[in-house]
Amino acid sequence: METTQLINPYESNPYKRKLSTAIGIYVIIFSGMFLGVGNSIFLPMAGADIGGMEIYPLAQSIGGPVSVALMPIFGYISARSPHVRRTGLVIGFLVVIACMVVRATATNMWMIIFTALFLGIESAMRYTFGYALIRESFGQKQAGIYLGIVAAMFSAGSLAGPVIVAAVAQFLSWRFVPVLIAIGFAIGLLLVLAGVRITKEEGKAIATATSKVDLFGAISLAICLAGLILGLSLGNNYARFGTPLNTAFFVIAAVMFILLILNVRKKGDAAVIPSSVFKNRNAVMLTVINAMGPFTSMCMNFFLPAYIMTVLLLSPVESSLTLAMYSVIGLFFGPIFGRWVAKSGTCKPLSIWFSGVWRIAITIVLIIILVPGQSIFAIGVVMFIAGFYGSAAGVIGSTGPQIMIEPQFRQQGNAFIQLGQNLGSAVGVAIYTAIIAAFGMTEGITYALMVSLGGAVLMTICAILMKKPTWQEEEAKEAK
Repeated sequence: METTQLINPYESNPYKRKLSTAIGIYVIIFSGMFLGVGNSIFLPMAGADIGGMEIYPLAQSIGGPVSVALMPIFGYISARSPHVRRTGLVIGFLVVIACMVVRATATNMWMIIFTALFLGIESAMRYTFGYALIRESFGQKQAGIYLGIVAAMFSAGSLAGPVIVAAVAQFLSWRFVPVLIAIGFAIGLLLVLAGVRITKEEGKAIATATSKVDLFGAISLAICLAGLILGLSLGNNYARFGTPLNTAFFVIAAVMFILLILNVRKKGDAAVIPSSVFKNRNAVMLTVINAMGPFTSMCMNFFLPAYIMTVLLLSPVESSLTLAMYSVIGLFFGPIFGRWVAKSGTCKPLSIWFSGVWRIAITIVLIIILVPGQSIFAIGVVMFIAGFYGSAAGVIGSTGPQIMIEPQFRQQGNAFIQLGQNLGSAVGVAIYTAIIAAFGMTEGITYALMVSLGGAVLMTICAILMKKPTWQEEEAKEAK
């Protein structure tokens, strides 16, 4: 006897609405990269103008704890109340626009750092609500293509962002950069408003979470990461290593970590990090891979422009071209990699060879060639071929969880996996900031790259440990 499979209400929306949502998210990703990779140029220039050169990396990393803590909460909300995803995205976009207004009028670096706390809200919403909207608006194979385009938009933003940000900041003013970003988010907001929507009743039919959200766990996680990041980032200036204040940051982080572990053991799947996540090998491996990707990349994506401007003594526009070269490959290979993952039902080969082994090789090359007097052309060539692993990492983060994780576990599993991305980025910037502050930019970037190399090795090992999921075949059999 044949059974009729219910169509997801998001998938039942008119194609124009589905396309509007997808394009709106693409616009936000593109604009968001002006904020992400553009920070490596925007922040030093703002620091030189209004002060705060010694603390500007905090504006890149301090939002991490907020985003990491909110990721599982929004994942829970997405799973329990699927109808609020569109509204959540709109709220996140409005928050970014407000933060950009503050940045454009900032009179000191602490104002810019303060807005970074709220930018973590939008990041968490985009990774949970946004990716879920694309995945559930289309079938698996189509979703793989559309989510692959997400990686292409990351690459397009990474390609255009540094150059445009550098040109605007150098020839106009760094204050025009946040204005440009606000305009991009306003356009994305309007497109999402015109996109897919479902009723509360329709949302109940596809809800996969029923327990209460773990606020204690989320707060513990945020405080733990905040203590770690502040201790590392301020260890060479405002709270020097070994002082009571710096020690207090690390003690707080350790205590909160212990409480977090005890909380997970006590609450099980009701915890902010569901205990069943640790029983799902692919979810654990994807989380580590998704953390180590930005952890390794932030070494060059955030500090390489500063190295080029301060050690090689080149202009902001020239330094931005190296980051732009890193993103060229992704424009073409993002959709290809996404289709590959969707068709094969696994991102294991992509994770091993393109994101892992290739990353190890490129990092070793960078350790060798980043010396005073090096040609900007040589650095640009290496960054260009590094784009293969950058594109692969983008696809793994956006497509992997949506394809490899079982539907009933997908929302909260994806939230945990995406948590890894912001965690890796925030902790990476904090660690590299401490290393470069201790050894100086010339030697420090070499030591930072060595730490980055260790992260690349770890993510390759995790990729090897992944297994092809079986739920897809089982689901297909049940549908027959």
